[in-house]
Amino acid sequence: GKQGYGNGRGIWHTVYVEARGTEYIDAVHFAPDIDNANVTTTVYLPQEAPSDLNLSLSIKTPGAPITKEVTIPKGQDKIKFTLAIPQPRHWSLDDPYLYEAELKLNDDVVKTYFGMRKISVVNLPGTTFPYVALNNKPVYLQLTLDQSYHPEGFYTFPNDAFMRREVELAKLIGLNGIRPHIKVEIPRKLYWADKLGVLVMADLPNSWGEPDAKMQEEAETTLREMIRRDFNHPAIFSWTLFNETWGLRTKIEEEGKKVDKYLPETQQWVASIYYLAKSLDPTRLAEDNSICCGAGHTQTDVNSFHDYLPGWQWEEHLKMLTDSSFEGSTFQFEAGFTQGKQPKINSECGNVWGYEGSTG
Repeated sequence: GKQGYGNGRGIWHTVYVEARGTEYIDAVHFAPDIDNANVTTTVYLPQEAPSDLNLSLSIKTPGAPITKEVTIPKGQDKIKFTLAIPQPRHWSLDDPYLYEAELKLNDDVVKTYFGMRKISVVNLPGTTFPYVALNNKPVYLQLTLDQSYHPEGFYTFPNDAFMRREVELAKLIGLNGIRPHIKVEIPRKLYWADKLGVLVMADLPNSWGEPDAKMQEEAETTLREMIRRDFNHPAIFSWTLFNETWGLRTKIEEEGKKVDKYLPETQQWVASIYYLAKSLDPTRLAEDNSICCGAGHTQTDVNSFHDYLPGWQWEEHLKMLTDSSFEGSTFQFEAGFTQGKQPKINSECGNVWGYEGSTG
């Protein structure tokens, strides 16, 4: 589910059935490398191959298709290989080109797509300011916090046209990205972000309780499955692992009172989840915690912050943030962690929320 701003229950993703072969492809990941004009393909099986299995791949291009035939040896549960993509057409915000692919494993057929694009961090030319970069070029990110609620059905989209229109509206008002808030977004909406050229900051759902063993197992399992399922969406540029330290504070007794604390051992676990995300997907950025309310970062690729203030306070507040943020700074980082060369992102803001005297 999502964050619980309402009595939402039940299945909200589309439920579907599809045919598969006797021996079938469980997942396929395409990792593009635009600097070397190739793509690394990893094909996963649900279990070890009972015998040698023949796999074929065909990628559509403006010219002749790119093809590859390989054998997955008996006893292996995956195979990895790299293919050259001559003169690759890059996926970008202005030209969101998708390479369509078809894989065959005996009688199993999978159709999918990927984008030839690169996510990294570079300095804005002539400065020392790190920016998120798309295809080695810095991007001034202009996103909205996309709560994805609907007049009917809470999280359930009424139809495909509605999903497409949401992404189109983001572009029409001058945005270049969306942050579907702490939910594993429905794949069809991610498709429209891929197809129309809108970046996506993808959030892991959060819990509301304490970070006990069951919560940690649920978070890790969901992250693994989320990255496994959504790896090929070129629109996704980062994984946000936790939001505002929700579910990360533990009740302890302090001076005779129960207080919620973000404990050092939890911070170390959060840092380990960052490293897990990077090991599962080294092609994107990962953010440990989209911070707010007195908590700081641990290990992260993104130095984010949330602030809700009256409009007249923003200029002074932004100056304080800028002056306090530099490589080696401990500002907005937990004890034992320091700022590196991460881009700084205000990933939630507002003028009328959560401060004394707010108008709404």
